[in-house]
Amino acid sequence: MSLRRRRDIWDVVVVGGGIGGLTAAWYCARRGLPTALLEAEGMLGGQVATVNTLDDWPATGEVSGVELANGMLEKLGNNSVDVIHEAVEAVRPAQQQGLLLVKTEKRTLRTRRVVAAAGAKLRALGAPGADGLRGKGVSQCAHCDGYFFKGQDVTVVGAGDSALQEALVLAPLARSVTIVVRSQLRAKRAYVERAASAPNVKFVWDSEVDAVLGNGVVTGVRLRNVHSGATSELACSGVFPFIGVEPNTAFLPPSIRRDDSGRVITDDRMRTADPAIFAIGALRSGFSGELTGAVGEAAVAAATIASDLSR
Repeated sequence: MSLRRRRDIWDVVVVGGGIGGLTAAWYCARRGLPTALLEAEGMLGGQVATVNTLDDWPATGEVSGVELANGMLEKLGNNSVDVIHEAVEAVRPAQQQGLLLVKTEKRTLRTRRVVAAAGAKLRALGAPGADGLRGKGVSQCAHCDGYFFKGQDVTVVGAGDSALQEALVLAPLARSVTIVVRSQLRAKRAYVERAASAPNVKFVWDSEVDAVLGNGVVTGVRLRNVHSGATSELACSGVFPFIGVEPNTAFLPPSIRRDDSGRVITDDRMRTADPAIFAIGALRSGFSGELTGAVGEAAVAAATIASDLSR
């Protein structure tokens, strides 16, 4: 690679290949810092890569998550970032002062700075029957699996942006889309208005999924009213749960402070309790949830690291 490392020591290792991680790696490399990016999955872009059209990305025309990620990956190659498709097991201090060890199953990288950008995973539904029917009617990607339910009845579980976005993807395909909401909607007004105006989308309020029904494939869900406890059954062929996320932070040292939800606490420069470790995106406490927010945090972290290492 064109950026020269000293004694096989990286200046920056970015953990996570979502849009935030890709941006952080690109900015660091552009500032002349030897940079590696580690991503367990073969596909870069994170959850954004499953979105057909990004409606919260400032572009002159429509762009998909895959197109955005591929374009950024090309920039990484042009800027000599090493992309390594391996899962990070741990980040720990090295015996050599001022260095960190980033351990995967196959290797250990030494680096001066780490950017934790591993994002968050979608929370599993947890209701009886859900795990056994995953891939057999239970899905968390409408863009991937929506066409399997063309002309059928589907259920979306959740109240946030992701749930309503998925419902809007499914609405043109499915015969009906029922959105199960436990308390109140937390989604953007634009999504709520679009869902409310779709003729085949309806809401079931104050309810949660008590069980996913089926034998080999999904045939319905059993709903429970959170106030009265009364149960009812709703026939459907697909269940799409979007009930929040869990931050991917297990690889970070225990000394890194986290909030009550497990997200990493940082200062306004994205620096964690360990000044050599930065956190951005969905695993960071206070993250806005916006794609542009992840990109902005990546730029701040990269600028801070460049300033640190130039001293």
